Amino acid sequence: MDRRTSSRHAVAPTEKNKALNEQKNTRNPRRASNRPNKPNKPVRRDDQNNTHRRSDKLRIIPLGGLDGIGKNMTVFEYGEDMIVVDAGLMFPDDDHPGVDLILPDYTYLLENSARLRAIIITHGHEDHTGALPYLLKDLDRSNVPIMGTKLTLGFIEGKFEEHRIKNPHYREIAAGDHIAIGAFTCDFFSVNHSIPAALGVFIRTPAGTVLHTGDFKLDQTPIDGVLTDYAAISRFAKVGVDLLMSDSTNAVNKEFTKSEAEVGHALRQIISSARQRAIVASFSSHIHRIQQVCDAAKAANRKVAVTGRSMLTNTRIARELGYLKVEEKDIVDAYTAKDIPADQVVILCTGSQGEPLSALARMANSEHRTVEIEEGDTVIISATPVPGNEKAVTRVINALSKIGADVYDKKRALVHVSGHAGSEELKLMLALAQPKYFMPIHGEAQHLRAHARLAREVGIPAANIFVIENGDTLQLEEGIITRGESVDSGVVYVDGLSVGDLSAVVLKDRQTLSSDGIVTIVCLMRHDSKAAVKPEVIMRGVSGGDDPSLIGELAALVEQTTTKFASEHGKNPNILKRALRETISGALWERTRRRPMVIPIIMDV
Repeated sequence: MDRRTSSRHAVAPTEKNKALNEQKNTRNPRRASNRPNKPNKPVRRDDQNNTHRRSDKLRIIPLGGLDGIGKNMTVFEYGEDMIVVDAGLMFPDDDHPGVDLILPDYTYLLENSARLRAIIITHGHEDHTGALPYLLKDLDRSNVPIMGTKLTLGFIEGKFEEHRIKNPHYREIAAGDHIAIGAFTCDFFSVNHSIPAALGVFIRTPAGTVLHTGDFKLDQTPIDGVLTDYAAISRFAKVGVDLLMSDSTNAVNKEFTKSEAEVGHALRQIISSARQRAIVASFSSHIHRIQQVCDAAKAANRKVAVTGRSMLTNTRIARELGYLKVEEKDIVDAYTAKDIPADQVVILCTGSQGEPLSALARMANSEHRTVEIEEGDTVIISATPVPGNEKAVTRVINALSKIGADVYDKKRALVHVSGHAGSEELKLMLALAQPKYFMPIHGEAQHLRAHARLAREVGIPAANIFVIENGDTLQLEEGIITRGESVDSGVVYVDGLSVGDLSAVVLKDRQTLSSDGIVTIVCLMRHDSKAAVKPEVIMRGVSGGDDPSLIGELAALVEQTTTKFASEHGKNPNILKRALRETISGALWERTRRRPMVIPIIMDV
């Protein structure tokens, strides 16, 4: 079965890239053979299958992350070895009715699974880990190492337990590790992000080097004290960075991204001044933010109650692994919180994106089992809506406001800052890494192109900047990058228990049903192709669908069409169905300027 919902063709090289190809034999800067052979730390070799030829090219193939915020996944190939960096998902928007999750199409990985040596996960956010359970289920081998930090693997392990994936092969890594994986040698370094234990990776191969930043910002006052490792990036620059792949999510922001510590000051002030309960909604994986909520609650002599499935799971894992520091006596059960005076409790919950089934949304609709919002409560939405979620968040805010809650979001107070570098930080990363070639990653088209402009501003030639799409391929050989042959790419929809079975036709039908409605026509036909009784017209979700005159008009048109059909075409139900669809669709367009789905049902009697 073809799991793809779209595919793309190879992109022809630009004239500048053709020129680079022609110069390949005369230009040979920073050969791999000129790089230091001895690493600073002992090499941990995770794969002894290191068969490759000196003439092999390094292929870089993004399968996701270049057409939106999410589903980040990049394949690196050299000879008979392949590694993958990240395996994320993307959440659907209003254009995907009924869809639960959107995955990158990893068919290329499945077709080449025998060469897959490792899956490296840079950090524990869903847009970098969410596709892993589905990928692991589809792979025909279960011994592929999944490499990540202790916290990242902890989140992944919880996810695998939900999906009932047994005996996965985990490989814990840490900043400073230097690991050989087949033909690849990977150096991992710390980056600051909105989650602890985030990493970037410097990949060395005989064909050249790639620096992959992961998601990052340059916060000088991080909550856990872990800075982005500038010294490591400078060392890689001295070795020689052939290609820099850098996070573009915040490239349109003209300033430095504010420090996470500034959010803590705002949270303390709001929580300490709250007259009743303080309810804080945040991403469950934003451990730094959760830490600051707990610190603010303790400073205000309040207990913390946690609710929401993912929030409960992630806070438990983070506490067990030592990343979230809150004393046992300061945490209470959500059921117990009902018995604590309102001015002595902070409720930490999910729902910052307006998800209909999240804890905050259920509170706003008076559907939560343990927490009921009351007039005078303070609600803090400590996140920025992901593109596509703005309407859902606004609905929740309006529902909370109707109850009488005092709602704080990013527009009202500094209750959220981004975890991604702004434009000045991105330019600093470019200056530190000093790459020969540059490829912006992780973002929508506007973010990628804005990042490309920044690269030109710091002096990288336009011909050395690659703004590509998912499925496009770059080839690195002896320090020279050229375009390669593209691979099929697209998206895979998760729809309930169905993965990849939702076609573009079904999605289009759902969009039509949600916006224009449905008209069902029931005709009982005699053997002589004439109507046995008056046809029935049933409309659902159609403007004017409760108007008897419109229904009568449509029923008359159905009778006329069936009579004309009987005299001109004889007994051919397919022709009649097509004629009824065209006639009724045209009539409704004239009356309503809508084109609902028209379904004729022809029954012989």
